[in-house]
Amino acid sequence: MTDFRFSYPSRSEIANQVLDDLLRVLADYSIDEDLIRGLTLAVSEAFTNAAIHGNRERPDKNIQIILRVMESEIIADIIDHGKGGVEQVKSKEPSTSMDEGGRGVDLIRYYADSSCFTEAEDGGLKVSIVFNRTKQKTT
Repeated sequence: MTDFRFSYPSRSEIANQVLDDLLRVLADYSIDEDLIRGLTLAVSEAFTNAAIHGNRERPDKNIQIILRVMESEIIADIIDHGKGGVEQVKSKEPSTSMDEGGRGVDLIRYYADSSCFTEAEDGGLKVSIVFNRTKQKTT
């Protein structure tokens, strides 16, 4: 197992840097393109939600991403330092195709093989996203 740790400022425009970092790391492994596409989309959505809804784009708060690459799966943890994120996810209504926003959690759940939304040690939200490398999921 190999862990990669990143810390980013709470600004949604940093999402491109997040994607570049993920793609740079994943390029060293033989990973299916569909899995990479789903993983980068899910992590990007979780990052954007953490920046905007969790940390409220406050410059004094960072977002941590921990990426664990294993033979059978890839796990991404996205951790913010906001408050009440677990309750927000639990009370979220499913989005519709006509909604302008609010699809991030639904997209994460769709593309990931499993996802978990828990409270981080400091009360922020920890989004854990799991992708199985041994099966292909069509996107």
